[in-house]
Amino acid sequence: MCERQTETKCESLEHLYIKNLFISMEWINFAAENLFEDEEMVKKKGPAIVSTGNELVQTFSGNRDLDFILNPVSYTQIRGNFSLVQTNLMIAIIAQLQDRIREQLSMGEGTFLFKPEDLAGNLLNFEIPLRDLGISPKKYDELEAACEALLHVDMSYKRYDEYERVEYFVKQNVFHKIEFPKAEINAAGEKVAYKGGMRRKGVIKISMVDESAREILNLRKGYTRHLKGITQLCRSPRTPRLYIYLSAWRKKGSCTVNYIDLKEFFGVLTFSKDRKRITENKYVKYGAFHRDVLDPVLKEMRKLSDEGKVEFSFEYEPVYPHGISRGDPDSIRFTIIEGKMGQAQQHETYLGKMRATLITRYHLQPMEWTKLEDLIYDGLDLKSELARIDKLVEEKQPDNVHAYVTEVLYRWLTEQQQFRKVEFAQAVEVKDEEPERPFVQPIYLQKWDLWMEKARERLGETFYNQYMTCASLWSVRDKVVFVSVPNKFVSEQWEEHLSEIISYFYSAFGADKKLTYIFQEQ
Repeated sequence: MCERQTETKCESLEHLYIKNLFISMEWINFAAENLFEDEEMVKKKGPAIVSTGNELVQTFSGNRDLDFILNPVSYTQIRGNFSLVQTNLMIAIIAQLQDRIREQLSMGEGTFLFKPEDLAGNLLNFEIPLRDLGISPKKYDELEAACEALLHVDMSYKRYDEYERVEYFVKQNVFHKIEFPKAEINAAGEKVAYKGGMRRKGVIKISMVDESAREILNLRKGYTRHLKGITQLCRSPRTPRLYIYLSAWRKKGSCTVNYIDLKEFFGVLTFSKDRKRITENKYVKYGAFHRDVLDPVLKEMRKLSDEGKVEFSFEYEPVYPHGISRGDPDSIRFTIIEGKMGQAQQHETYLGKMRATLITRYHLQPMEWTKLEDLIYDGLDLKSELARIDKLVEEKQPDNVHAYVTEVLYRWLTEQQQFRKVEFAQAVEVKDEEPERPFVQPIYLQKWDLWMEKARERLGETFYNQYMTCASLWSVRDKVVFVSVPNKFVSEQWEEHLSEIISYFYSAFGADKKLTYIFQEQ
């Protein structure tokens, strides 16, 4: 699998004092990061897609830590053919380690999550309440069978050398024992009336081999943040596994995975212990692999994303050696498509960064932040404006700095609202009296090509070929970009997906431009 280069160090903010305002640990971490660490990314985000009052945004505000967990990247990349129940159990293990993970991240450490005293006979032991798995008691027998099978699943993981390079792959089941303790009496000391006279104690006891645990339960390769209950949303056992893996690449927006590694990750291809020969290859042809493995996952992820149940979906395409377009690809390129939930999450994250920056920099009060909050939209570049405000504060030396900054920033944010939403002039049929198309300056044609290239990457080949190749840049007049489309149906398809590529439109043509359709039969 491709390596995830994740920064995990967090600076301490122990001495930060914010009067009358509670900021969660997550926002403190955001404050420690440089708000403008990726200026280019900030500029490309464009206007807001969601508002502060959006239902999904409010959900994130009130329930961040309960729904999402931090998962070490090394642990997410264990290779094997796991069922939904088995994946659920592996997530439950990580869910129990959240306090340890957050503690290490707050200290900037990326070492093993356990101390020597946590080990017993070179084994790492966990005890997980059955209720944490979200499984009906009626299915506990099925769960027990799945756990028994998990002990025999072929697994492999990467072992790294002292320079954090892949040294070799280890083929070993990471679980030593999984058991369901039972008792003849209940908590009150009374004999239970269960079949066989035994009652489960309500927990699963799990033992992991110390050697394996040290390789996979550490933060050296960073962590990914994902939904804790993802397995309960999915029907395909492969969906949560790819969802968790791709979650680590959301910020970058794409990743390329070696084809053989991907098949091994899903457990449909296995190597011998010395990795010199393939012992099993369930899908010999790529056509069968993408039909039976990738396409069902893609279909389910799209559905969940459209329903606002997961943050993103994806597109994928095979990558072949130069000059080859058939057979097995070298790798698979995944492009991440943010959905409703992901956009709401990003908006909440962006607001959190802004809030932490303004409070730590100018000591804004809660009511002052409330006054500004609804005017701040995704991708708003505050860097130059805050630099200007710093100079004003230095020149004018106001008695009440936070009140002065609030008023100056409020006026500036109000002026920026003209760029907050995409403006569409009414699409009407245009009959140009001139027989020739309007002249378009070459620089605008280059901008159009740049936008279309990004749209193709973002929306995928199918949508691009069906609805975008039939459109063209008609003209650019003043602050209006006219796009020629064959009919109203095509323009409706554009509008439905425009939020996903509008940031690229602004990057190409400028934030002061608006888009207008004209109908021209091709």
